[in-house]
Amino acid sequence: MNDAHTLYEFEGAGYRVVEAKALYGRSATLQTGYVEEGVGYSEAAAEELYGAASVVVPAEGIYHYTQRMTAEPLYHGVAALTIIGYLFMLLRSWNFIGSIWVGAFTRPSERRMGAEGGVLPLQRFKQVAALLGVVVMSLVAVRLSEGVIPTHSALYTAGFAPYATLFSLLFIGVFVAWCYALHKVVGWVAYSDVAMTLASIGYMNFVRCVTLLYPLVMVWLLATGDRAFYMGIVVIISVSLLLLLYLKDTFLFFVAKKISILYFILYLCTAILLPVSFLLHLLPTYLA
Repeated sequence: MNDAHTLYEFEGAGYRVVEAKALYGRSATLQTGYVEEGVGYSEAAAEELYGAASVVVPAEGIYHYTQRMTAEPLYHGVAALTIIGYLFMLLRSWNFIGSIWVGAFTRPSERRMGAEGGVLPLQRFKQVAALLGVVVMSLVAVRLSEGVIPTHSALYTAGFAPYATLFSLLFIGVFVAWCYALHKVVGWVAYSDVAMTLASIGYMNFVRCVTLLYPLVMVWLLATGDRAFYMGIVVIISVSLLLLLYLKDTFLFFVAKKISILYFILYLCTAILLPVSFLLHLLPTYLA
């Protein structure tokens, strides 16, 4: 209270600093609160203050609760639903998993990629896997955002943290809608099926990624401590390998169509990097 800087802070916040005599009388003085020996004070035992049966019990430490988006019931409920959905998908469509990996390491064919986009009987399996992947991506976004967004941000203070999974799912849905609309519009403007073939390449690689990496990603989503760190490294390596497979398919398709590599880079920046960078630009602004 004797620090002038502290007094100015209190006064600036709407408080008025008064002296002790104004509160407790003219003879009152402000003390430090520390008991000094030899001034008439002595340490008393518990039984002297509260009775012979009284004992001193050490107080338990105060538990400081930090709100976490990954500790919310909605997050774990959605994760449990994805586990059930994945196991059901494997039980009903186990034979289709081998089909989606046929031709994964060969030169992409325009006709084959068009067929893999949804003409074959395993269309429903791929749709379920893609939907499952979108939901898992929303959980991944929540897990990654938790380590970036500060606890004093508007997401926590306004009470939106319990519903972070829904907001994340909304953003992922907008991203998927952007990719779909982009390929549709480009194909309509250019009067060509090249854009939809590129969409088929991304679609198939996404389904392959979901069916292969779901167990690893789910362990990372639910792990804590050192296990989460090591599983995160495994997931990053695995995703990087499958991302290279997607880039290989896309690059070879551009080469086969004799399209400039500049358009290959432009396509990746427009379809993927542009919406992701836009979202990363907005998050610090509205959630800081």
